[in-house]
Amino acid sequence: MNEKNPGGWGVFAGLLLIFVGISNGIQGIVALTAPERLFVGEEHLVLLDFDRWGWVLLIWAAILIVAGVGLLAAATWARVFGVTVALLNAIGQLTWLNTQPWLALLLIAIDIGVVWGLTAGWPDQRAEYRPEEQRQP
Repeated sequence: MNEKNPGGWGVFAGLLLIFVGISNGIQGIVALTAPERLFVGEEHLVLLDFDRWGWVLLIWAAILIVAGVGLLAAATWARVFGVTVALLNAIGQLTWLNTQPWLALLLIAIDIGVVWGLTAGWPDQRAEYRPEEQRQP
């Protein structure tokens, strides 16, 4: 990958990670300021109170946004970090399936798009590292 250009898939994945980070940040702000707007039925287990859950979501949102900005800056560490946080976020969204199914499914689908963009859509750089005699047809 060119260090100055993340490429189309890198920009795609970076923007999606920033979007998911903002979405998680909004959920965190809602948990902190208006927890009555978060629907959690009596049968659902909440491991943390809403204040702590809000802070966890805000910190996680910052991590996702850092990963997205790193991808847009074409940082070499951002590809593996982006795949890791996207997978962890998709797993975390599974906890919201009973309470907010459409939002959780949307964010899981976006996370899958990020993983796709960072793995299958990444340009193949092996041709740059082959010796000159192997490049000729």
